Amino acid sequence: MPSSIELHDLPSAHVAGPVPYAVLAPHDSPDAPPLPLCLLLMGGGGSRQSLVDCQPLFDTWWADGSLPPMVVATPRPGMDYYLEDPAGIRWDSFLTEEFVPHLRANCHIAADRLSTAITGISIGGYGALKTAFARPDLFGVVAAMQPMIEPGFRDSDIGPRNRLHHLSGGPPQLVGASRDAALFAANNPANRAQINAQRIRETGLAIYIDAGGDDFLNAHDGAEFLHRVLWDLDISHEYHLVRGADHGGPTMRPRMRAMLSWTGAALTALRAVPLDPTPEGQAVTAWIDGGMVGNPPPVAPSSTEFLRILRAQLQPLRDRITARRYGVLPDHSG
Repeated sequence: MPSSIELHDLPSAHVAGPVPYAVLAPHDSPDAPPLPLCLLLMGGGGSRQSLVDCQPLFDTWWADGSLPPMVVATPRPGMDYYLEDPAGIRWDSFLTEEFVPHLRANCHIAADRLSTAITGISIGGYGALKTAFARPDLFGVVAAMQPMIEPGFRDSDIGPRNRLHHLSGGPPQLVGASRDAALFAANNPANRAQINAQRIRETGLAIYIDAGGDDFLNAHDGAEFLHRVLWDLDISHEYHLVRGADHGGPTMRPRMRAMLSWTGAALTALRAVPLDPTPEGQAVTAWIDGGMVGNPPPVAPSSTEFLRILRAQLQPLRDRITARRYGVLPDHSG
């Protein structure tokens, strides 16, 4: 049976409302457990109709098992860039304080962090990353496809190569010649990752970033920059630079499927009930807790327990080596 889709409008105290949105849900029995929630933020000019147009794709992916059951919700962003501006539009506040609570109260979804994902495409990917990095207590998974990120921490870091998307318009305080440098920095996913690095690591936020290697807007520069920032911060993430892919075109559908399949798998793993430890696992735990005296318990070299033994043996050395530096992006100011 095909999925169901509903269109609604949500009044907001944070953005110009009411905000139109769509909710897509797979066919499910009424007595089934609550499903996870996946916010899907569209790019500039996208709308809830974008999710409606994608319904046949989701039906195919649910039918062939590419995607586990989940409720998908998309608000209309217009050209707001999902900006959080204390003096104006406040998309972070709308998503976290109004939209997610509203969906949890009105949809058959689980109301916990490990069941909540935020994903996005282009400007929506930028919005998803910056929102999740600010609120890793609310989201268990964040995934971004060709996020429209600029490669720098400050406005002064950004050269003409990475301002091409400004030609499409957007909030003047964020996009264009009159940009507020402080507002840019406050919304920048890389800065938010630095500020909240410890919280992101502690919560285990699952992070996925995709970029096209031939992006005509050069958005892959920003994705690569963020990848290196996360690497330097020792924040676990998955990063794909797709050879030959552009900002749109024929790679969009398979990349979107890959992103959402990864999101579904990450949600499934987070929601899984932990298995009771095996006898081998109990033996390894006892050996580690006992100070690793003598030879470790015999385990298969291909097992997780074998990796636990190696990690425990190397951990004292790892603890003394704290510096981690992957690389510095070249200057794009020219």
